[in-house]
Amino acid sequence: MHIDNVDLPSWQAQVRGRKQWTLRPVPECYFQCKEVTFIVEPGEIIVLNTNVWYHKTFVISENEISITIGSEFD
Repeated sequence: MHIDNVDLPSWQAQVRGRKQWTLRPVPECYFQCKEVTFIVEPGEIIVLNTNVWYHKTFVISENEISITIGSEFD
């Protein structure tokens, strides 16, 4: 789990493979926010402020690589 140190929120588009994301709230939100886990499929886009949410990813596609493109946005 980590938080990114980037200037803006970001997006990632899953091009190939499947990726499992786990998001965990910062300690200040611990009792009101819950950890969430979901899978991003090819063709889907996730928009996330990675400066706020602790996160980790795991490639779940067997025998296939995960390809994503992404950027920060304003």
